[in-house]
Amino acid sequence: MSQASITLFRCLLREAKKVDNYNFRLYAIRRTRIGFESNKNLSGKDAELALQEGKEQLEILRRQVVLGNLYPSEPSVMEAA
Repeated sequence: MSQASITLFRCLLREAKKVDNYNFRLYAIRRTRIGFESNKNLSGKDAELALQEGKEQLEILRRQVVLGNLYPSEPSVMEAA
C-alpha cells in the first residue's frame, strides 16, 4: 500500500466514525475495510483509478456527515447499551 492509500483509508475511517446514525456508521466502516481489502493487490493505472474513486467516496461521506449533523436521529438501541 502506498502512503496515499493509507492516508485515504485513515481519512475514510475517521469520517465514518463521525456518522450520526449507528447503521450508516457501521456500513461506512465495513464498506471502507472491504473496499481496501479487495483492492490491496492493485498496481499501476488500476491503483490510481481506485485511489481516485476512494477520494470521491470520501467527499460523499463528508457530505453525509454534514447532513447527518443537520438532521440528527434518535440513538439506536445498540448505542444505548
